[in-house]
Amino acid sequence: MGLTQETVPEQEANLTIPLQNLLDLPDGAGYTQKEGRASVDIRRSGDHLVATGHCDSLARLCLFYEEEIFRRQTREDSLEQKVSSMEAELRQSEMVANTENIQAETIKKKPPAVWYLWLLAGMAAGVLISSPLRRAVNKVLTFIKRLYE
Repeated sequence: MGLTQETVPEQEANLTIPLQNLLDLPDGAGYTQKEGRASVDIRRSGDHLVATGHCDSLARLCLFYEEEIFRRQTREDSLEQKVSSMEAELRQSEMVANTENIQAETIKKKPPAVWYLWLLAGMAAGVLISSPLRRAVNKVLTFIKRLYE
């Protein structure tokens, strides 16, 4: 993360006061001038003049960085939520895949189909049984025919 330095344009506050006006000031009185973010204040304090200058540019930089931190924190929170939801989806899909694998293994363990062997065995049994039965029926019919002849 790189911080970029923001340049703040320079501003001046000029205050021009005649010397006699300064000498005539009562104790604690003064003059103030403000130009944009810059301000200057001159006050009489006993036998001295006190000049004070102010500039509110630092407050602007602080506000800029506070907003930047807030934006980044919001983005980070959003990304953390997205990662959490994606991890939950991954766990769910892994569970589904594991369930499908278990079902596939269960299906693979099923014994092979032997229905066609049973069909052939039934047909062979039918042929074997019907052949002696046919002979027996033929013998009975032949015997009955002989009786009536």
